[in-house]
Formats: sequence, C-alpha cells, structure tokens
Amino acid sequence: MENFDILIINQGISGLALACGLNDCFRIAIIEHRNHSNIPETDQQNIKTSLVNITSLKILQYLKIWNQDIASFSSLLSKLEILKKNNIKKTVFNSGYLGYPELGYIIDDCLIYQALINRARQLRNIIFIDSSSLNTINYHEDFALITVNNNYIFKAKLVIGADGINSLIRKNTSISLLFKDTKYYGLTTIIYTEKSHKNTLRFIIHNDGLLILLPLKNTHLSVVLWLLPPHAAKKYLYVSNPDQYVNYDLIAICNILGHCIIYNNTKHKIFIPRMQYAHNFIKHRLILLGKSAYLACPLFFQNINLELMDTAVLLNYLKTLKKNNKDIGHYNYLKYYERSIKYRITKNLINIPYLHMLLHDKNHFLEYAQYFIFYLINTVPNFKIRILHHIMGLNNLPKWLLQDHYDF
Repeated sequence: MENFDILIINQGISGLALACGLNDCFRIAIIEHRNHSNIPETDQQNIKTSLVNITSLKILQYLKIWNQDIASFSSLLSKLEILKKNNIKKTVFNSGYLGYPELGYIIDDCLIYQALINRARQLRNIIFIDSSSLNTINYHEDFALITVNNNYIFKAKLVIGADGINSLIRKNTSISLLFKDTKYYGLTTIIYTEKSHKNTLRFIIHNDGLLILLPLKNTHLSVVLWLLPPHAAKKYLYVSNPDQYVNYDLIAICNILGHCIIYNNTKHKIFIPRMQYAHNFIKHRLILLGKSAYLACPLFFQNINLELMDTAVLLNYLKTLKKNNKDIGHYNYLKYYERSIKYRITKNLINIPYLHMLLHDKNHFLEYAQYFIFYLINTVPNFKIRILHHIMGLNNLPKWLLQDHYDF
C-alpha cells in the first residue's frame, strides 16, 4: 500500500497550482478529472477568459508557470476606463500611478491549465493516478484511506477537494451549500470592433446595466460581459431572433470603438451568475479548495485571482505546519485556515452591493450615487490608488512573494 502526504482530487487550476507549490515538501498524488489538450490562440469562442492581476502573476512566476510563451498568447492590460453612457463622465486607471507597466493580463484559462499540467508532470514528488472514478474515501484519525478502480488502495494524510463547482468530494462528505442571489443576469459573447481596443479594459454604465469589454490578443476582438437587470434581460430571452437585438444594442453601446459586430457568428449566452459557498471548507483530513469551496464573484474573469490567492494562502500554511512538525491533516490546525478563507469571502460579499450601484435600472438614487462615485474617483487621488490596489490584487499580496528567497 502506497503512502502519500496529500491527495488532490482536481478539476481545473487551483489543485494543480497547489501541487506545484508543495512538491519540494510533500509527496503528492493527483486524480485529475479534465482532458488536457493544447488550446490554440485562434480558439476565440472560448469565453473562459480571465484577468490575471499582478498578485496572481507573481504567484504563477513563483510556481515557474509564467513564461514567455504564455505572455505571447495573452493580452497585456495597460489601462482601465469607466464610462457613463451618453454622458461625458469618464475615469481612467493607469498602472503607472503605482510604478507597474501593466494592470495585469487577459488570458485564456486553458493556457494556464496546460502550463500547470506540464509543470506538474515534470516534478518528481507528484504522481498522477490514472482513474476515471474515485470509489471510496474513508477518513480515520491518522490518515485517509482511498480506493480507486476497485483494486488500488493508498493512504494520505490530507485530501484536497479541488474538483470544481459540482464537487463530488463535497457531496460525499455531506457538506451543504449556501447560495446568494445576484439579482441580475449575465450575457457573454465576443465582438469585433472597428477601432483597436488599445489593451484597455472598459466598464460602460448604461441604462440597461453594466457592460464590460475584455481586450483579447487580436486588437479588434473583445470578450463582452453584460450584467443586465431582469427587465432588460427579458428583451433577449423572449424574442424569436435574439442575436439581431443583441447585436443592434451592442453597436449602440460600444460606439466608442466604432462600428462593432458579434464576431464570426459567435453565439451569445445568457445566464444567471452563480454565487455559492460551502457551509464548511474543512473536515478532519479534508480541505475544499477553489470553486469546490466557493464561487463568490459575479465577474467571472476575476475568479482565477480568488483561486490563486486561496491556493497561495494554503500553500504557505501547509509549509508552515510542515516546518513546525505539525500534522497537516488534523482538524485543530486546519480550522485556522478555514477562518481566514471565511473572512475573505465575507469581504467579497460585502462588496457585491457596490456593484449594484453600477446597474442603473432607472433608479434616480443610484444615478446620483454613480455621479458621486465618479466625483470621488476623479478628485480624490488616494481613492483612485485604493481602487488600483484592489484591481491589481496588491492589497492581498502575500509578504513571502516579495522576498528574494522564498523561505517558509
């Protein structure tokens, strides 16, 4: 029977990132539930596009994931603009205020995922277990006993459940989910614009919601995330030819970039942004990580930053336990990690109502609030710097990432 320090049940980025960061201290087994194939740059219909902020960039560099090849496929984000439609109200955020050449990068999640897979397979302390299913996990006082493929049995001190939104690990341990209503709809598609996006992330406040444009590598292509109040979403949900209406309205709203059109007949998608979090993130010998634990950001392109930040916190915490000769799977030690994550979730949920202020919804009070926010941003320098810190992730930057030598 084989013994591992950590078993990671993974589907996506967080579990692989954790494994790559812990390989020098622990023997790790990974059961991966996702096909890993190279994603070409021309696959523009993949809307799993993320904004990798400065803190996430430093985490990926620490993991030896970020390289010139990934950078060449990504779009450097040089500026953020917030505009009030049909008004002269406009504010600009430039990373130069803080001495950085960029705010972050816009990149396809699949490229980071593939780089993590390649890195993990090169590391000698990481073992991939080829299994399409996990039969049983029995949690004991000193170890977890795992059975796969009905005949292979092994032990692990700690199980990491990083298998996504519909986590089987979470369900099998009867951890309940809590949900939060976002009170609006999301619409995504990809548009081609007459003018270059100039590597600028744009938030456009409109009478029918908040429209966000994420610049892609092609300087005339942008991913659209449109947050719509329910009354506006109905216009596209209950008509015979919604693509025509969506394209017509996008042309009107995005005219700052000249004429625009939905790219290459890309289908738009309307959905309800999902916000959920587990009642508990830990049990004895078990930690939930990434989207298995919570999904609490309605702006989907920011979720990768939450995942990598949680991974960095857990990585540092487990290495510290190891350094102090503590049992990495014991509940009494894991509960301190859970408290820190619950604190971060609470902060994220508190910020959600401020997003509603940008969804106009023909409310005069919110309209005045918008004008007041624009006034503060454009007249109070420290206010703009605080927002920049939040956008770039600098307010959550772990101190150990700033060290020349990463000692734990």
